[in-house]
Amino acid sequence: MAGLTSVLLSGLSGLRAAQTGVATVSQNIANANTPGYVRTEMTLAPRTQIGAGAGVEITGIKRAADRFLATASYIAAASAGSASVRADLLSRAQEYFGDPSSSSSMFGMVDEYWSALTELGVDPSSSLRRSDAVSALQGTYDEIHRIGDSLQDLIGEADQRIGDAVSEAQNLINRIAELNNEIRLNKRTGTDTSSAENAQSALIDQLSELMDVRATPQSDGSVHVRTSGGALLVGVTPAKLSYTPNPSPYATHGVITLNEDIGSNTNIESFITGGTIKGLLQARDVDLPGLAEALGGYAGALADAMNAVHNENASSPAVSSMTGRQTGLLSTDALNFTGTAMIAITDSDGVLRDRLTIDFDAQTITSEAPPNTVSFAGGGTIGDFVDALNTALGSETPSGSASFANGVLSLNLTGQGGIVIQQDSADPALRAGRGFSHFFGLNDLVSRPTPLFFESGIRGTDLHGFADNGVIQYQIRDTQGRFIADRTISITGSLAAPGATWNDLLSALNAPGTGLGEYGTFSLNSATGQITFAPNAAFDVELVNDSTQRGDTGVAFSAIHGLDPAATAGRATEIDVNALIASDTSRLAVGRPNLSVNLGAKVIEAGDNRGANALAAARDAMRTFGAAGVLGAQSGTLATYASRLGGEAGRLASDAERQSTGAAAVATAAADRRGEQESVSIDDELMKMTTYQNAYAAAARVIQAATEMLDVLMTIGYR
Repeated sequence: MAGLTSVLLSGLSGLRAAQTGVATVSQNIANANTPGYVRTEMTLAPRTQIGAGAGVEITGIKRAADRFLATASYIAAASAGSASVRADLLSRAQEYFGDPSSSSSMFGMVDEYWSALTELGVDPSSSLRRSDAVSALQGTYDEIHRIGDSLQDLIGEADQRIGDAVSEAQNLINRIAELNNEIRLNKRTGTDTSSAENAQSALIDQLSELMDVRATPQSDGSVHVRTSGGALLVGVTPAKLSYTPNPSPYATHGVITLNEDIGSNTNIESFITGGTIKGLLQARDVDLPGLAEALGGYAGALADAMNAVHNENASSPAVSSMTGRQTGLLSTDALNFTGTAMIAITDSDGVLRDRLTIDFDAQTITSEAPPNTVSFAGGGTIGDFVDALNTALGSETPSGSASFANGVLSLNLTGQGGIVIQQDSADPALRAGRGFSHFFGLNDLVSRPTPLFFESGIRGTDLHGFADNGVIQYQIRDTQGRFIADRTISITGSLAAPGATWNDLLSALNAPGTGLGEYGTFSLNSATGQITFAPNAAFDVELVNDSTQRGDTGVAFSAIHGLDPAATAGRATEIDVNALIASDTSRLAVGRPNLSVNLGAKVIEAGDNRGANALAAARDAMRTFGAAGVLGAQSGTLATYASRLGGEAGRLASDAERQSTGAAAVATAAADRRGEQESVSIDDELMKMTTYQNAYAAAARVIQAATEMLDVLMTIGYR
């Protein structure tokens, strides 16, 4: 009788196993086309509780998941997500620059400007050709503005998308953690967990597109999810990610924090090595700012080259007043000029009435009609020089004046006549490598409301001149993005004392503990007067705020030295044709004056085209360009610099596109390989269905046979 019982139990267990198998196969077939679904498999083991031959038992319904292939898929998806979003942003950035062969692109417009200058050289007296040249230059800068604004918009968009991606990632993390709880509960109660595990796997797949992740199964059926860098996203509880976008132009961006609510305030960015978020960070912090810096460098180089020539030229008739550019300098600054410059006073016909020779080495201003010498020796400051120049101009007929206020030098004649300035060809007057008129921007063709270049020519012993209570604030992080310190240098105490100099400010900036001494070095270039910062390779130092203001100039510390993106990349959005020339093209200086003529002779002729030719020749003149964003320091012409800028934008976009294509192919291959292992094959499932149906029928026959045998035994009185 015991044997018969064993047969019945074996049949019943087989019946149950076949039923479960049919249900499992049916579920697989029903979800064959469900994205992310992993087929389930039934596992059996012999029942041994009452000895051999007791049938089978169902030990579990498990997913046919392959952890290795899943991890490979996560890595590939993260790489594809990062490359795709970066390629998208860089492709759009490259489109903003346009096709170099198109006349509507920045490159086409600047070519049109050079052509307009060439045509102006043919007929310099033509007001129409003057207007064409000025319009072409303004059109070039309008296009540069558009590109610069568009790049800043892309940076802002990337920042906003980072915020959206972080919010999406947080939602996925929360749902993965919720499913962990459900899976644990189902495991404890012996309920099938495959549906919850499939849903969780699909969520991890989505999360892997946003950031690179690794999923580690736990003994209770849950999973722990970490970034490749080791940051725990899902453990017993979900992590808390936080980010506040700041899409403003030239903004200082915050960081993505991890578990800020419990005080850890960890910057998770260094732990993310892939995914959409990584691609957005790369584009926002490196690629797009690099292009914006390079564009600003080109805009500034073009403007400086035009101004250098235009300040040696003169219009006909000569202008009676000149207002210079914003230098960021104070009258107390050392003059720091060497060499000789000449100022000609002409009548309305361009006839030389007097010539002022400024000898910066001898510190004298000598006039010829009548002969007179004014000295500015003694203090050796800009203020001393301007006072002497004002005295010299005041004795002229018509009388004139010179003033230096709010960082701007101005020259004026009160009656009919004009002012023409030129360098001495043998001993040009120079400060930080620029001529007298060029440095002060007295006859600039192109202007900017803040400093156009950053070689200011200041000396360490000059008064720094910053108003009381201004602050320069930096934030320091290590190479992993972890917060190290804040450093704030305030214009208070000894720095606010009347005699505080640039050297004192440098000492405060470089002081360890209170300044940035442990994290890098500020230094003043004695030849150019520009302050630069060389960071320690182990740290990332970022300017957060600069509320300083130098005297009445309105110029901050970082603006005068080009120490923030608003000062450098900002040139692409702020430079325009001088408003006076734009409104009156007769002020366009297309003649080259001759200040060596005798008194009573003309210094400039209306038909002189040498100045226009000199402006056109600036296109192909060799010059040196400093490093700017994606473009390194180099020598070349303005034409080659522009082509390299366009080429670099195209190279970045094409490289990113190739990376995206390759990463997408790898991700597809990884997904296909994973799908081969985990997805549902209808043919295989139908074979299993047939097997389980046959097994069910066989088990039923075993039970039927055992029942009939029992009936027979009961009939014959089996004992």
